[in-house]
Parts: sequence; C-alpha cells; structure tokens
Amino acid sequence: MRLIAVDIGNSSIKIAVDSPDMTDTWQTQLTLNCNSDLNQNLQQLPLNNDSFFWSISSVHQKKELKLLDWIERHRPGDRFYLIEETDVALPSNIESRQLLGRDRLISAWMAWQLNQAQGPVIIVDAGTAVTIDWVDSQGIFQGGVIFPGAESNFKRLNAFTDALPDLGLNSGNSPSSQVFDSVIGKSTSDAIQKGVYHSQKYAILEIVKQMAKISTEIPATFATGGGLKYFSEQLHQDWRYIPDLVLQGARAIGKKLNNT
Repeated sequence: MRLIAVDIGNSSIKIAVDSPDMTDTWQTQLTLNCNSDLNQNLQQLPLNNDSFFWSISSVHQKKELKLLDWIERHRPGDRFYLIEETDVALPSNIESRQLLGRDRLISAWMAWQLNQAQGPVIIVDAGTAVTIDWVDSQGIFQGGVIFPGAESNFKRLNAFTDALPDLGLNSGNSPSSQVFDSVIGKSTSDAIQKGVYHSQKYAILEIVKQMAKISTEIPATFATGGGLKYFSEQLHQDWRYIPDLVLQGARAIGKKLNNT
C-alpha cells in the first residue's frame, strides 16, 4: 500500500501523499482550513484506484473522527491508523506521556532522527500554539514550553477589546513585507501586526537561547509549523526550518506500521 501522512492540528489539517515510486518525496501536499468543506477538498487528492495506508497524527478528536468517517465511506479499501505515544520510539521524562500532544512527540522524534540520533535537540513548532521542546543528548524528551501562537494572539486582541480588528490569517490578512523593518507601527493594523509578530519572534528566540544553556553541548534547533512561514527568514541561519516535520515523522512511523 502507498502511504498518506496526516497532521491534524487545532486550526488545519495537513495531508501529504507519498510519491508512486515510494521514495521519500511527496506526490502532493494539501493544507485544509478546518472550516473548509472536508469532502470537497479530499476529493481533489490524486488517489485514483490505488490503496493507501493513512498514518495520522492528531491533536483534535472531532476533526480526526470526521476524517476517519470520510475514509470509511469513500475509501473502504484503505487502512488508517492513529499514531499512539507507544509508536514513537523516543523515551521521555515527563509527568504524563499519554497526555502529551502527539505532534510534539512525533516532531521531536523526527528531529532526533534527522540529527542522526545525536543531541541535544530543540524543536520549535509554531501554529495555533507555539511549543518549544528539549531532547537531551541521550535522546530523552524532557518537555518544554507552550504559549499562544500569532493567530491566537490576533483573535484574543479582537475578542477582548471593543475596537481592535481581527488581523488573523483566517480573516484574509497576511503580514506586510515591512513588518520587521521597524518596531514602530504607523496605523492600528500595522501596530497590531508588528506587536504580535515581534513579540512572537523574540519570545521564541529568547526561550531557545535559555534552553541552549541547559547543556554544555551546542544543541541543534529545528523549526516547523505554519506560524513560522511569514518570518522564517528572521530565525537564526543555523536553525533547520522544516515546514512538514510532523508529516515526515508520520510517514516514517507509518512505513514501519504498514509493513507489519
């Protein structure tokens, strides 16, 4: 069976179809807004008459149930699997591995693999929430921090004020190319964009800086998530920005499961 990797987040569903020759490339990738028509968008996938194994990372149960229902109704010959924490071969030192977001564990494991099982490793994932996690030099997931992403901050400013607009990307707005040219906004909208993106950037940089002090070894830093695409150029040059890190991890795990 060919493989489809899925990353179900809080605000989007990312789907990637493996190439027909089964190499480590995608034939196609699709990012769905969670408010969009799931059936209409999934019908666009180039699935033809092939059979597929769906390897799914999910942090949102309602959305995963909708996807599983669609697969059962429209792709009865396919198989699907929701990745569990026991499927991720990365030991951890946290209070509850079961309550840890699958995307955090999968992206940390994939970063560890891409770094040739050498550490320490820092993983920055920016989406609806920003997570920054630490894997020590022994390959043990030690936990990290979580704080609101840019989209969440835009919505909070709109929800908790009387006059500030919602400048979130789902509202049709995108940051101007000059958002990082100056810290001074010349309009309300400009000030909001600069405030949200500058605070996001410097929060990420400072937390990574503090994490790097944990070890005497220099950590490798991996960055991922749609929340970084508008300011990935502002990150340190030695960071590895991999937008589909969770999808790559879901594919690698799915390949093992598909062969068992």
